[in-house]
Amino acid sequence: MSVELVCDTAAIALEVAGVGLLAGSDGNGRMELRYSTTSLCTRLADIENTVGEGPMIEASRSLAPVLVSDLDNVAAARRWPLYTALAVEEGARAFFAFPLVVGAVRVGVLTLCRREPVALDVAELTDALVFGEIALMLILDEHAGLSNGDGEQPGNTFTLSDPQVHQAAGMVAAQLDLSLDDAYARLRARAFVDRRPLSEVAAEVVARLLRFDIDLGAS
Repeated sequence: MSVELVCDTAAIALEVAGVGLLAGSDGNGRMELRYSTTSLCTRLADIENTVGEGPMIEASRSLAPVLVSDLDNVAAARRWPLYTALAVEEGARAFFAFPLVVGAVRVGVLTLCRREPVALDVAELTDALVFGEIALMLILDEHAGLSNGDGEQPGNTFTLSDPQVHQAAGMVAAQLDLSLDDAYARLRARAFVDRRPLSEVAAEVVARLLRFDIDLGAS
């Protein structure tokens, strides 16, 4: 499974005009477009990075989903005056942004757009959150140097070949009172933020050079 396949599947399943996946942040809200199913999503991401405002940036900063069922109204225009005018001009009428986070670590944002002012219903919202979770785990796995060729969704089972990573996950689980799967996600998130191999981060945890319960960057 790949993040591209997740986005393509989400676009079909949710019946939206496009799905985009953005990763990373420079601290000012600018993110890199990792993949887009349509040129519309590509253009909308470019608009936000250009004007410095919009639902994608707000979702990343607030760590909460931002759901806009109609971009062409007064409320949206007041919220993002520069973004909304350009987004509507491009043909977008609804936009939904889901932050991809582990603890306080911002990994990216999954975005959905529609050409009609139609909100996501409860079932669609639930499915969008699931697609976001899968995309999050895939990105973290990639940065940790892990493969997922067995067809299983990442994060659903805790299978590790490196005993030290397994030991480190157990220590993080004890430090933060988490399940092993959640502790493993924290390890991968830390490796993602530090741009280091997962094995290196795990080694520091095992050597007690890194503790997640007192290190703010890993909380």
